[in-house]
Amino acid sequence: MKTCIVLISLALIFLTSCNSGPTENTGLNRKTSDSDSVFNSCYASFVKKDTVLLNALVYGDSIKGSLGYKLYEKQQDNGLLMGTMHGDTIWGLYTFMSSDSEYVNEVTFLRKDTLLIEGRGERTFKDGKFAFKDRSKVQYSGVALAKTDCRQLPERNEAKR
Repeated sequence: MKTCIVLISLALIFLTSCNSGPTENTGLNRKTSDSDSVFNSCYASFVKKDTVLLNALVYGDSIKGSLGYKLYEKQQDNGLLMGTMHGDTIWGLYTFMSSDSEYVNEVTFLRKDTLLIEGRGERTFKDGKFAFKDRSKVQYSGVALAKTDCRQLPERNEAKR
């Protein structure tokens, strides 16, 4: 009986290891139809020595994903973005760690064709987060992130160089 269990276990290990190579997630970075309400979307900006990456799961009007800033000669910040779409505008909260402290910043991006343009404006510290003082005065003149294939984003280790 023990021999039979060992043989079955070895057979299962052998069969599962035959197909253990990397697989491609064909659902990434694309909608299969206009009615799709859940999909992965990625945006990136590479300007001089600065890098900004956004990898988000979009479901309906909600967005959840990672947002990372690697600005030349400044501290690198990687964190969680949770937000919602309001027409062509994303409003969300960006939570990240910096110098052993957690920060929460309100962020906004304007979607223009295949770009996301970061909103800039005066901020105040309110309710435990840095929020825009007056949303109506936000200027969409910040970093422009271009839509990109999620499979082409640099690996985290590569981005830290």
